[in-house]
Amino acid sequence: MNQKQGMIEQLFRSHYKRMFHLAMVLLHDEEDSRDAVSDVFARLMQAGKMPYQDNIENYLLTAVRHRCLDFIAHQQVRQRMERLLPTDNVVYLSESSEERRFNELRRFVDTELPEQTQQVFRLRFDGHKKYQEIAEELNISEKTVYKHLHIAVTKLHEHFNSQEL
Repeated sequence: MNQKQGMIEQLFRSHYKRMFHLAMVLLHDEEDSRDAVSDVFARLMQAGKMPYQDNIENYLLTAVRHRCLDFIAHQQVRQRMERLLPTDNVVYLSESSEERRFNELRRFVDTELPEQTQQVFRLRFDGHKKYQEIAEELNISEKTVYKHLHIAVTKLHEHFNSQEL
């Protein structure tokens, strides 16, 4: 482990609890809060150098706050788009069984998965991107990409194995 990784690990141990608590207050969702904090540390790892700050805790809390606000803004845009373009009113003419299953899968992904999990899922399966490419595009770690894909596949498995299509 190099010196930078050691410093970031120490920051993580020292400040994670407060950062997570702030994210929970803003997002009201445990998974999204963990993602917000993880994104901050992933960006620190990707940066060429550690930010010089007199009060690193304030810096980290501000970074989490900004990440949460970005997430909230993205959710609001998504909700407005859903109101303007509802997907439930789409009519499928002579839809085959395979098309129906695919469309049901799409609806499930769009409505039941967290936003970042949706993004990762789409980049992987629609964009045919590798984990590293997804991580770079979304500024998250490959481990976080794996986590989101695991969540998506688990939820899809649970949902579609519990019902007949």
